[in-house]
Amino acid sequence: MPRTTGADDATTDRLPRPLPPLARTPVLVLASLVALLLVLLAPRYDLVTDELYFLAAGEYHLDWGYVDQQPLVPLLAAALDTAFPGSLVAFRFPAALVTALGVVLTALLARELGGGRTSQVLAATAYALSPWLLVNGHWLTASTVEPLLWTAVLWLVVRWVRSLGHGVHRDRLLLGAGVVAAVAIQTKFQVVVLCAALLLGVAIAGPRALLARPALWVAAAIPAVAAVPALWWQAAHGWPVLEMGAAVDRENDRLLLVPTALFYAGVVLGAVLCCCGLVRLLRSPALRPYRFLGWTVVAVLGFFLITGGRPNYLAGLFGVLFAAATAGAKHPGRAVLWPVCALSAVLPLAMLPIYPLDLLARHPEFPHYPRLYETGWPELTDAVARAHRSLPPEQRRRAVVVAETYYLAAALDVRGRQAGLPRVYSPHRGYWFFGAPPADADVVLYVGGRSLSGLFRRSQRLGTVESELENVVRGTPITLYQDPERPWLELWPQLRTT
Repeated sequence: MPRTTGADDATTDRLPRPLPPLARTPVLVLASLVALLLVLLAPRYDLVTDELYFLAAGEYHLDWGYVDQQPLVPLLAAALDTAFPGSLVAFRFPAALVTALGVVLTALLARELGGGRTSQVLAATAYALSPWLLVNGHWLTASTVEPLLWTAVLWLVVRWVRSLGHGVHRDRLLLGAGVVAAVAIQTKFQVVVLCAALLLGVAIAGPRALLARPALWVAAAIPAVAAVPALWWQAAHGWPVLEMGAAVDRENDRLLLVPTALFYAGVVLGAVLCCCGLVRLLRSPALRPYRFLGWTVVAVLGFFLITGGRPNYLAGLFGVLFAAATAGAKHPGRAVLWPVCALSAVLPLAMLPIYPLDLLARHPEFPHYPRLYETGWPELTDAVARAHRSLPPEQRRRAVVVAETYYLAAALDVRGRQAGLPRVYSPHRGYWFFGAPPADADVVLYVGGRSLSGLFRRSQRLGTVESELENVVRGTPITLYQDPERPWLELWPQLRTT
């Protein structure tokens, strides 16, 4: 297969003309500072709700697929916890690395689009100061990994298109994009939307020569094959991903999708660059070869506006929008840029776990996400363990723990085994698919506020989770239920919540 148009083999081994100089030092320093900040903050507070879920899934419920995620992050979480038990720094180090790599890739995207050193640094700075990207860099979750993978796919495709413009077909870049997409599909299914939007964008705005490359379709087959186990799991379980999509739609206001996504991009710098980047991709003559990227953004946005989605589903587009906004554009002087960047840094830094817990305990009215979702797990575990020990020995042997939500169940699954608790069950979201309690389980310690009195003949309140901090576990009731009215095979579907 010929790889060049009017070019010899020597030409194909390199890009046909030099790119703008790479702002290597400032970009690497910025990425290193981001990684260092996240590593230093890693041991503060505790695991967040989704980290607990991924860890429980990977350690106790590893499978080919899950309702809302795929196996890659649960497998990674379990491996890290096995290799470095109890180390939050080791557990969260990949998240810090992923975020730092996203900073670098965004600068490389700006360079591919023709941006000089200032453009590269400004795009990388916007990525580093995105509230969503920076705060998620503190956690090992699928939504932390996904933006980097989307950015990598887009970067590889942009490199191919730039090479095509000078007569070179570097098809290995397309194959690389396929491999990255295969990794992404083992993280979340949303990368399928990106790939479909990319093809649509190319069909609308070109370069249509891309669609004729066999390597493109080989690249598309790679994630398709990689998705087979997860698709098999979905089919075997009745396609619960569709129910999860409906639940996400109910939880989110479509009218707020774009404003919230811009908030996640950055209150000042990020939001402005996202808007400017989309306009430049669709209108700028200098970016005409990459107009397909603008249509890709429009298609992804349109899909989630129509079907319903979370604002963070658009975070994988931040890098390319930042790059497009800064590449080749006239930038204001440092007297403007530095204050804008400093102002943009306030919110993401304030959202990180930088506050002493005793200060947060004195000010429960302070809306702080890490305080709400990263604290209280030891108090939860201790309270449930005390309730379990208070049962007569015969009841204790037959008792199971059922938690109202997936994050309560995950916390008790991860923390409770060492405290003597049995396996934990939950009818909530993905945990429901981990299985129902045994048929002979007639004693239930239920952790949550939902009343099950109509489903059991006897009930008794045993206590409440106490915490000095305002968080998601504080005030959670613990109730003893006995003698179910019907077998668990009938109860479990009735208890299921999404």
